[in-house]
Amino acid sequence: MLESLMRWFSPFRLMKDVNYGTREERIAAYRYNRRRRGDLTACMRRWAFLLATAALLTEWFDALGGTGGHGGSTANVFVYLAAACATVLVCGVCVLLVTAYVYVYLTSHEG
Repeated sequence: MLESLMRWFSPFRLMKDVNYGTREERIAAYRYNRRRRGDLTACMRRWAFLLATAALLTEWFDALGGTGGHGGSTANVFVYLAAACATVLVCGVCVLLVTAYVYVYLTSHEG
């Protein structure tokens, strides 16, 4: 189940490596990647949905984990959940930016 989730969210599984093979094989891989660049938009939409969910969960868990003005110094489980969701949010923004860069690059460079 986890492996299928990783495949569903991974934009990198869609592309072929253009660094290996003969010159003709690398050109063919680049053309393949240009033809498949439209699939990256669906992957970016999935990541945007995941980021929105992570942002909402971070806010919600942060509100639940607040001290409520009591000044308590003990951290509860909601603070850790908020931190975990924020970590997913930051990593997801990186993946989304790299995927968007690859999409723009494949769209603008004929090769």
